[in-house]
Amino acid sequence: MIAECAFNMYNRARQNIPIITLVLLSPVIAELLSGSAPPLEFFHPFGFIVLVGLYGGGVLIVRELCIKWGKGWGSILLLGAAYGIIEEGLAVKSFFDPNWMDLGILGTYGRWLGVNWVWSFCLTIFHTIYSIAIPILIFNLLFPALKNKRLLRDKGFRICFTIFLFVVGFIYLFLTPYRPNAFLYLITMIIVAVLVIAARKVRAGYVTARSVRPILRAKYFGFVGVAFGFLFFFIMYAIPYLVPIPLTPIILEGLLCLAVLLFVVKYSGHTKNSSHKLAFTSGLLSPLIFLAFIHEINDIFGMSLVAIFFIVFLFYIRKRIKRDVSKYGNDRSK
Repeated sequence: MIAECAFNMYNRARQNIPIITLVLLSPVIAELLSGSAPPLEFFHPFGFIVLVGLYGGGVLIVRELCIKWGKGWGSILLLGAAYGIIEEGLAVKSFFDPNWMDLGILGTYGRWLGVNWVWSFCLTIFHTIYSIAIPILIFNLLFPALKNKRLLRDKGFRICFTIFLFVVGFIYLFLTPYRPNAFLYLITMIIVAVLVIAARKVRAGYVTARSVRPILRAKYFGFVGVAFGFLFFFIMYAIPYLVPIPLTPIILEGLLCLAVLLFVVKYSGHTKNSSHKLAFTSGLLSPLIFLAFIHEINDIFGMSLVAIFFIVFLFYIRKRIKRDVSKYGNDRSK
């Protein structure tokens, strides 16, 4: 009897591995690897539950909605932006709080009409890419057979959505005391609604690779990912000290995102060999991995271990992709 129960629990755990993986990838990348929540803070039981409920719930909802609607990366990016606004605008209110702990100069640089505009724009991009898009991309690389399959039934989705809303409300009421102007808060909710509607309406092929095979080799996608990652953070954190016009980093970030998006759409492919996708993902993560070692030097304990874990993790994914290529054939993305 005990053995049978243990076997059943083991089978359930194995079945839930994909869900657990996706739910953990988002907070681990956006909070732990980024250094926003170092290991001692990230793995604190209370903080861990809140972060998993917020990030994990958000990425799971985005993925489930896109598959349910039959949409693609265009919808993922739009819903990712909506998630970023929900977290930073509606939950923690860093879009509006001039004294938010991570702002630095961005608490005054680009602040107008009660909004931290540079911070808001950049953080929306950050969450779109690092909290939503990259975890989903890595999930698809790890579990290619589940790429277009839902992980939750309708009841499970409703439970997930309820937990997510509860965490957002809990953060708003009890963890972040700042209260923004009611009109600004209402406008923020309207923007979220517009993004969700746009994600529902946009055609499935929007922001999708135009060819079957990648036109360029994987290393070029890695170079572009690295360049984007470092330029993104440079523009966000260095330009405010170099250029007195707050509109400058917003324009530069927008142009940077547009250029990389056009590159990916034109030169990538949706072939079974995903080495170009892994190279691009690794490039995007490279600044976070690099900064994790810098954090360790600055006495943030455990960050070098986090960086090493991600390096090993990315090599593990690469090994799996090479194994799959040996089974299904080769392509130009090698």
